[in-house]
Amino acid sequence: MKKQITVCRYSFFAWISSTKVMMFLLYFIASYQLFIKPYIEFSEQINSPPGTLEPFLIMTTMPYAASLFPLLTVILLGDIPIIDASGKFVIYRTGKTKWFAGQMLFIVSVSALIQIIMLLFCIGTVNVNSFFKNGWSLPVRYALSDGSGILDVFALDGAIINQVRPFQLVGITFTMNLLHTLVIGLIQYCFALTGRRVLGILVNIALIGAGFCLWYVNISLRWVLPLSHALYTGHYDRFYNRTYCDLRLSYLYFFAVITALVFAAYKLTRKSSFHNIEVVDQ
Repeated sequence: MKKQITVCRYSFFAWISSTKVMMFLLYFIASYQLFIKPYIEFSEQINSPPGTLEPFLIMTTMPYAASLFPLLTVILLGDIPIIDASGKFVIYRTGKTKWFAGQMLFIVSVSALIQIIMLLFCIGTVNVNSFFKNGWSLPVRYALSDGSGILDVFALDGAIINQVRPFQLVGITFTMNLLHTLVIGLIQYCFALTGRRVLGILVNIALIGAGFCLWYVNISLRWVLPLSHALYTGHYDRFYNRTYCDLRLSYLYFFAVITALVFAAYKLTRKSSFHNIEVVDQ
């Protein structure tokens, strides 16, 4: 296990030093201005405190906002597996199997870290005047009942408010986004091992874009793509206690997809000579 951790640590420090990590800053600025700031301003207008966890839930459950996060993930994970000038030496020293296990550990670690950073950022935007309770705030409820469309920029779907409470939803969205990020990372890993790193990025972007479009037109074909399963919105009807896709089926979907991708990644790792993989200049 020591070698796997060493590979993970090596890849992590190479990844964290990449200039692509600065995309976090651009993402946070855009997210705050487009979705979180209007929510905070509305809570001030009606003189009612926002929920501490609600900015995170707005960013991860509203399809318009939630589609931005996997796109950010595609950019941040576009360089994996990170093989710099000395990376091939690490591969030959550890062996392909242990190097592969270290890379899988790295992808899981980075996926969790991205989620944690996003959660802390969202909490930090409202922590001074917010309330930390397992209930929905008045701003969110007012936005749901507003018929003018003005508050749609941060209005959560009625299915969310009617079916689940904030604490539970944070756990669900954190897990689903983590699984979705793993899918993105594994797809990129597999394409990189075949020497088609850019194609992997394009495939991931296409899957996210297609997932959003299919969600928007609301057809059953959307459940073929991972974005629909990652979004809690759409699993339940907005007004009636009707399930479109059981949450347990979404977990099984991700389990099957991730298992297949890990198997494919392992086979590619065993077959690859690593001479055809583009060296990443950090």
